[in-house]
Amino acid sequence: MPIANQRENAIRRSIQVDCEIEDAFRLFTEGFEAWWPLASYSIEGENARTCVIEPWKDGRVFERSHSGEEHEWGTVTTWDPPNRISFRWYPGRTDRYEELVDVRFDVAADGTRVTVIHSGWDAAGVAVSSVHGDSPELFPTLVQKCFVEFANAQAPVVF
Repeated sequence: MPIANQRENAIRRSIQVDCEIEDAFRLFTEGFEAWWPLASYSIEGENARTCVIEPWKDGRVFERSHSGEEHEWGTVTTWDPPNRISFRWYPGRTDRYEELVDVRFDVAADGTRVTVIHSGWDAAGVAVSSVHGDSPELFPTLVQKCFVEFANAQAPVVF
């Protein structure tokens, strides 16, 4: 699918978290396993132990089971702390059917605005082969619900 079409069909969500930009980025990336609902959204289900975003360009986004088996979910394409992380997203599929998740962090008056742009979900094969048949709204919705709750539950930040 041409890049222009991916941008047109992208799902964009912006949310606010009650912490400084550096903390928001760190909680999103280093804290990924703490806020992602792994038991419900993973390859291994209840046998999934953790999920990880490796903190560098070309790093993996993956889950690890209790037995040590790893399942790749994506690959980091942009690593620009504390402003942006992007990754190719293909949990449960091959990278042939990849989506792109772009997460941007911007200073706001009383915290950090986090914007998720999810594109490529409408490419041939992606919608029908995603983990558990989830909708393209899944990633932005989980950020909106799970990440915001996790980030806001952390120690309050004084502005």
